[in-house]
Amino acid sequence: MSTRITQKIVSLVSCISCLILFSVSTCNAADRSLNICKQVSNEQLKLLYKKPLIPTESERGCFWSKDPGGMAYFDINIHKYRQELRSYFSKDLPTHVKLEKVTGLGEEGLMTLTEGSLGVIVIRKGDWVLQSAVTFLDIEPGSQKHKVLWDIYRSILETLK
Repeated sequence: MSTRITQKIVSLVSCISCLILFSVSTCNAADRSLNICKQVSNEQLKLLYKKPLIPTESERGCFWSKDPGGMAYFDINIHKYRQELRSYFSKDLPTHVKLEKVTGLGEEGLMTLTEGSLGVIVIRKGDWVLQSAVTFLDIEPGSQKHKVLWDIYRSILETLK
């Protein structure tokens, strides 16, 4: 396994463990009515990843994988805001992972950058938090993929009340 893939896996596991720990909130009917899977088009997915990704609805959102029920290459979850955004990330991130502010989306947000690619993104809008992991999509800041991803998030955030 290449060093870059190993570092991506380590950073994803580090960030996801905190996401799982803090996202164990109960879901209400409003959360389920968002239907995140249907808010992301096949055209958008094609721009994010070269191979088809299959959506699977989850309790708080959607994840996309190459095979049904397979490893998530992309996921988006929505839940109620309960704690500061920094607490969604490991206190001691690996040295190759940078934590940066998200601008232009929601009221506040943070994201990880691993070797120049986006990793885990957490954005708050009002009483809601959008959490997403895109580590395996190799999205560089400022790229066309980044613009598509921000359009997806913006569209979903607009539906939150």
